[in-house]
Amino acid sequence: MPRWSPDPMTLAWPEGPAEDEDAQDQTLQLVRSTLPAASEEASPDDRRQHLSFIQAIVTRMSQASSSAKTWLLPIVTLTFGYAVTKERALIAMLGVFAVVVFGILDANYLKQERAFRKLYDHVASGRDIPTFSLNPALAGPAGPKVNYWPDWEDIRSWAVAPIYGPLVLVGLAIAVWAHCR
Repeated sequence: MPRWSPDPMTLAWPEGPAEDEDAQDQTLQLVRSTLPAASEEASPDDRRQHLSFIQAIVTRMSQASSSAKTWLLPIVTLTFGYAVTKERALIAMLGVFAVVVFGILDANYLKQERAFRKLYDHVASGRDIPTFSLNPALAGPAGPKVNYWPDWEDIRSWAVAPIYGPLVLVGLAIAVWAHCR
């Protein structure tokens, strides 16, 4: 509440709680009786909504992966094309660096997508995942530990290696050709 020094408003806060301990206990019991117990299984509607939230994240990861590829193509075309026309090995290496960065980013999107798919499977099968939890580490073998770097499985995936690998090789070939000229 905004105040200024000469205002006539006086605030008198109570010294203790507004209710005695018996009234607080009654309120606590009422709240506990109204809320579902933590051990109770989620309702089918809650489970469907939970799965919907997870599926939305999987879709977003897939779209981000597609966007990474979309952004990479003009960058690679520009850097590799310029390196060829001007015979600049350093520019070709800059393009290779961009391919590697976008490849790691895309592999990380794939890793996150896989982790959320695993969470989706756990929730769909009724395993012990807290209702509305969006922590994919709960469905992983390592527990709540999170590794943010893509694994070799993600990098070697059909969605990453066949796209970024040839681009790296082409960029390296252009860099070697430009360096030798």
